[in-house]
Amino acid sequence: MQDIILTESGKKKLEKELEYLKTVKRVEIKAALKSARAQGDLSENADYSAAKEDQSLTETRIQELEERLKNAVIIESSKDEDVFDINKTAEVKFCDVDEVEHITLVSSVESDVKKMKISIDSPLGKTLFRMKVGQRSTVESPDGNYDVEVEKIL
Repeated sequence: MQDIILTESGKKKLEKELEYLKTVKRVEIKAALKSARAQGDLSENADYSAAKEDQSLTETRIQELEERLKNAVIIESSKDEDVFDINKTAEVKFCDVDEVEHITLVSSVESDVKKMKISIDSPLGKTLFRMKVGQRSTVESPDGNYDVEVEKIL
């Protein structure tokens, strides 16, 4: 598996989820399985099937989180005030439609498109990552290419 780029807060978010799954969710699933077994015949027991499915999904997620954390590379933003970097917000002009958006670059774990928190792993994020103020570049997107320009770091 390749390195996973995370900020310190992104790493903490993953660690918190992992801790919850291991300490709370596993206990809940164990109780649900015990309760379903007490009902008798397991072959047509919907509660048992649901608990087993939940257990499978939870264990898969635990493995995924452990793998991500094992391969995590923690990065912080640069001190250069003219460089658009992770954990920074900037005014970005979408040249093709002449619109300006406030965009924050974050790790994939923290992305939230509705809040314009863009992952540095996305096509837009990869293009904007470490661009200088005034620089213009083309985003190569599956939906078609478009130009962006970093107007100022906020």
